[in-house]
Amino acid sequence: MRGWLTALAAAALLAAGTAKTAAAQVRGAGVPILMYHRVDGLVPRDAVGRSLTLEPAKFEASLAWLRQHGLHTLTTVELVEALKRSEHPASAVVLSFDDGYEDAFTTVLPLLKRYGARASFYVSADLIGTPRHLTWRELRAMRDEGMEIGCHGSRHLDLTVISRTQKRYEIGHCAAALARYVGVPRTYAYAAGRYDAAAMEIVRASGFEAALTERAGTVTSVSDPLELPRRRVDRDSSIAAFAELVSGK
Repeated sequence: MRGWLTALAAAALLAAGTAKTAAAQVRGAGVPILMYHRVDGLVPRDAVGRSLTLEPAKFEASLAWLRQHGLHTLTTVELVEALKRSEHPASAVVLSFDDGYEDAFTTVLPLLKRYGARASFYVSADLIGTPRHLTWRELRAMRDEGMEIGCHGSRHLDLTVISRTQKRYEIGHCAAALARYVGVPRTYAYAAGRYDAAAMEIVRASGFEAALTERAGTVTSVSDPLELPRRRVDRDSSIAAFAELVSGK
């Protein structure tokens, strides 16, 4: 695996150029929020599970690329706070993970610590403690390591096809559960990237400062804090493609 990692890192250097060039591209394009789901050596057989699962060696290669190019990681909250202060973080990227799978603790967290990186993890309250998902104890341990724990709904439902009462439960119950067991969540990620005006109204009323969509793009301001864009990291993408995602291409 180490040999592969070295080869991937070398390919990234060749494809993306020098650290100075990569950092300049990030500054000019805003801050990318990258979207992941699972990082696991055991890849599910179903098409959806497979598409959402990244090999650990490939994820580590991306962390190595970031470090080699002098790029640092922020949580979503830190990015929002900086932009509210009219600061525009340079050479920065946000790593976000949806769904609260247990590999976030067993695989992702150790790799983040190894590379001095941090991330934002979005969990669904009613799935915590169920098979293959994180526990409250693991979430508290991740919080204590500097990771952000945010909301991803209570049952991971599409907010655009449920009633207003159900929307309130999806959003409000998740916020209350995290506040009780981990700490008050400050940002939200819409399940499957689906939301509407009523959902945004409830997210705002529930005290969230920002929310993540699955719209492509980079974050340059908080003029629309409840519709921040993200860029999906494809499991089949090369390290050169990852470099392009980060550099804003």
